[in-house]
Amino acid sequence: MALGRGTMQLSERIERLIPDLGTIIARFPVPVGFSILLSLYINAQILNGHTGFDDDMVWGGSAGFLASGAAHLFAEARGMARTRSAVIALACGLLATAFALITGVFQTSLLMLFCGLVLMLMVAAYLRPHIAQGALWLFNLRLGLAALLATIVGVLFAAGLSAIVEALKFLFDVPLPNNLHEHIWSIAAFLIGPLYGLSLVPRDTNEEVNLAAQKNTLLEKGVSVLVNYVLVPVIVIYALILHAYAIKIALQWELPKGQIGTMVTIFALGGTGAWLVAWPWRDSGTRLLRLFMTGWFWLTITPAALLVIAISRRVSDYGITPDRYGLILVAVWLALLSLYLAVQRNRADMRAVLGGLAVLLLAGSLGPWGANGSTITSQLGRLTAFAQSHGLLSDGKLVLPPARLAAEAQSDGYSMIDALREAGGLDRLRPWFAGRDKDPFKSDQTGWGLASAISEQLGFAAYAPPPNFVNFSATIAASHTLPAASRIIGPVQISTGAPVQTTSGLVAEIKNDALNISANGKSWVLPVEKLLAQAREGSVVPGQPQPPVLIDGGSGLSLLVDNLSGQTGDTVQLHYARVWIILRP
Repeated sequence: MALGRGTMQLSERIERLIPDLGTIIARFPVPVGFSILLSLYINAQILNGHTGFDDDMVWGGSAGFLASGAAHLFAEARGMARTRSAVIALACGLLATAFALITGVFQTSLLMLFCGLVLMLMVAAYLRPHIAQGALWLFNLRLGLAALLATIVGVLFAAGLSAIVEALKFLFDVPLPNNLHEHIWSIAAFLIGPLYGLSLVPRDTNEEVNLAAQKNTLLEKGVSVLVNYVLVPVIVIYALILHAYAIKIALQWELPKGQIGTMVTIFALGGTGAWLVAWPWRDSGTRLLRLFMTGWFWLTITPAALLVIAISRRVSDYGITPDRYGLILVAVWLALLSLYLAVQRNRADMRAVLGGLAVLLLAGSLGPWGANGSTITSQLGRLTAFAQSHGLLSDGKLVLPPARLAAEAQSDGYSMIDALREAGGLDRLRPWFAGRDKDPFKSDQTGWGLASAISEQLGFAAYAPPPNFVNFSATIAASHTLPAASRIIGPVQISTGAPVQTTSGLVAEIKNDALNISANGKSWVLPVEKLLAQAREGSVVPGQPQPPVLIDGGSGLSLLVDNLSGQTGDTVQLHYARVWIILRP
């Protein structure tokens, strides 16, 4: 009898540990199907020698998994029949799969698509009237824990089996396939982890968070300390820094620096996340937290203005890119959020906060109006005007041969090509090369390879230094005729810091924006800016053999420059030089 009870208890423990697959399939049939198909596909790819997970089918299946899961939650919360729920989930999953799989047709931004789908998964069960904010909060807390636990289970499963495989190989010389580890990790990533995560998705979407019932528990203590004494104080300090920077901009009447967009985005997303997490403590938290909950919208107004100014200037100067488009979406969302929170305060609906951003991201992830479509339109227009103004394009065709461009122009041109590559718009340049012998579109190259081939045809260097940066390096030897009785000293390696003294008594030093040289009782002062300009003028076409450059220092001094780097502009500086110093009679 005791044995029977022990067996029953063991069975119950195993049942609690290993989710009931039948229950998961009944509740989420479409996501389970996507998970199984993805696992089979990846393992088939591994058998064929392809081990990378960066595959269009993987992105498509993953998008279908998220979208169908959100659809199931939406249908379940509304009490729909399982058949109808499965039909809606399948339609949403296939649509998301198509968007992620056929990126060229839909001009899809995968990052925005996936971020939007994750946010939609968080609110899908609450897209109905008369929902409790505390229920939405508790559901997403449990959903986040489910995702975390699913990741841990998947990793432990794969690591454990991989350790067993290695032990069998090492101890018993068992002949096992070399790609067995790839199979194990793919199964963990696309089958075990997702199924375990689905089993933990909360069923009761109406249960509300109850701080009184959770008093002194790990949940209440841990999250309370996090929001009251870590998240909110950090966000407030960050807000003060951004506002102080705004005051500095107003006083000095200067534009925000290039990284302000990233800083404001982190602030907006992090601060809104803190506001959402802190919601249950809006009435019982510290005084700072309560002020934060009622006044968060005030803290977003100035950073939103900074973001608008910064992104407007960047788009005006350099056009739209996927990153800048994302910043534009954040600016729009932040402006709407500020207005919404100003009206609603503590009565704000978390569905509007999360769902609003989800809608913006999903809308911006597709079509000619989306991140990639807008980038292609903007950068293609800029590149066309650029090519025409520099004599590279006439009547829609490339001019042969392309004119040699300055380093700054090459850098600008290559940045446009790279933006088109990132947005999947390189194919729009196909007509430019029609009929050319070296048509880059006749090859099988894609991505970076195609972008590099196009840049080469247009005369853009794969890397062109910024206009104020000089990096000269000789690649071949050269011969020069010198006056009789000339004296050559070198090579002399000069860098910022202590002066260099040769055995012959010559002293060279970089000081006061000049290269100072003294020898035989004479001294020379060569302005760094002039030295850098002469080195740049003496360089040949990028990619061609570069001999050393001979620079006249005046009054019987010449420099044969082998290697040199520095910068001009607002800050003139010679970082390093390797030269032969020629003293003429």
